[in-house]
Amino acid sequence: MAKIFVSIAAYRDPELIPTLKNMLENCSQPENLHICIGWQHSEEDTWDNLQEFKDDSRFIILDYNYKDAKGVCWIRKRIQEKYQGEEYYLQLDSHHRFDKNWDIVLKDYISYLQLKGYKKPLLSAYIPGYFPNNDPQGRNQEVWSLNIQRFMPSGVIFLEPHSVNNWRELKEPFPTRFISAHFIFTLGKFVEEVPYDEHLYFHGEESSLAARAYTFGYDLFSPHKPIIWHEYTREGKKKHWDDSTDWSERDQASYARYRKLMDQDEGCTPCQRKGLAPNYFGKERTFEQYERYAGLKFKTRQMHIETKKGEFPPIKGNYESGLTNTQKYCIDIYKGSLTETDYDAFAIAFLDRYGNDINRQDANKNEIQTLLKGDPNDQFIHIWRTFDHVDKPHSWRVWPHSESKGWLDRIEQVISYE
Repeated sequence: MAKIFVSIAAYRDPELIPTLKNMLENCSQPENLHICIGWQHSEEDTWDNLQEFKDDSRFIILDYNYKDAKGVCWIRKRIQEKYQGEEYYLQLDSHHRFDKNWDIVLKDYISYLQLKGYKKPLLSAYIPGYFPNNDPQGRNQEVWSLNIQRFMPSGVIFLEPHSVNNWRELKEPFPTRFISAHFIFTLGKFVEEVPYDEHLYFHGEESSLAARAYTFGYDLFSPHKPIIWHEYTREGKKKHWDDSTDWSERDQASYARYRKLMDQDEGCTPCQRKGLAPNYFGKERTFEQYERYAGLKFKTRQMHIETKKGEFPPIKGNYESGLTNTQKYCIDIYKGSLTETDYDAFAIAFLDRYGNDINRQDANKNEIQTLLKGDPNDQFIHIWRTFDHVDKPHSWRVWPHSESKGWLDRIEQVISYE
């Protein structure tokens, strides 16, 4: 009969009410749910009237005009403030579907892991997807986990879904190194021990939460069977950054905070990090222990080769020798500066601060033509390059070549890491 505190962050979402109804219909003990909705909405929206839930004692509805919203971490923090000591904590978005008896299954997984010796298990994953216009037929029935794609130039880890190849052979939840904010199930005291950092905006929410949870003694796992589904595409649906005029400033401030707290700024000592956010990390494990468990090195923005491959943690090989840097950058070039009609090559290089090449991947004629034929409403071409290197590049250089005029003026730009 243990109760579950359910956190649902919703922003102008037509899927909110279908999510609530599907969650209740498929819950074995719906009377034991305590559901708090961070309802960020517009009076112009007709799809998410919550009147039918307002007199339901299981619900707490935090009613915000969408213009007053400050980002996803901010609203999740407001929701957590309504926690009342429930035994379990479930964190979701507002666009999900649920399997029958999902609550019993999740509780059983936690109990099973505790019997195996894990005092504070936490379940999380990029759970499989569903499509509102083709449900339940369109539900993905595979098991997904979380994997790192790269460290972004801002320093934040970019996560992506990772298909678990042998999931049908798995008999129990499997270890993971990251947390997905759209699905967390764990003990209720997590809310008090690892409260949300409302000063983060969006990117960085999940990787910082995983490191913090691990240092507070939580062991991270992913379910080995599909239980809950998540809508990923959300095409045509409003996001906070679509409506907000100051989202970019919030985003940049969030990046700066993340770099300080996650040991990436050269001038930020552990003492300064503690002053910025006391008790941000726990004392049951160190931040460095999380790095070794996950196969990450935040200061140098490196990942272990096992992490890159998506192998289950902890790292089994040598930690130091297995670290590598996978970097991905977008080079934006103003179309108005590309005045020739017969480009046949771009020499593309990333340089260190002394002007030496650290990576070179040229563009041929076919790639150039594809880039130039892109979105006619976009004033820029966007050249993406991914490579492994220990050091971060200082700048990039594109040197165009014309069939009729030969090598033309070089285009160079220093890379911003702010």
